[in-house]
Amino acid sequence: MSDETEVLTVDGLAKMLGRTEASIREGIRRGVPWLPKSFKMGNRHCWLKDDVRKFLREFRDGEFQKTKPGRKRKDPPALRIA
Repeated sequence: MSDETEVLTVDGLAKMLGRTEASIREGIRRGVPWLPKSFKMGNRHCWLKDDVRKFLREFRDGEFQKTKPGRKRKDPPALRIA
């Protein structure tokens, strides 16, 4: 099988991300942002190895940084010198 079509299951993704299988399954259940998008083959969640690598590179490069909630801050008022 070529590297482009290599499919990971929960155990393979856990090894690749350095997490436990239980944390991967809980992340799938909760829909956490630190997991790459998966697809289902039968009743198993699967990931393409290349997609996981791309996801990790994008995560490393800061493309998944959360925006802070709330209003934009205004500049504080400055004292006028007369």
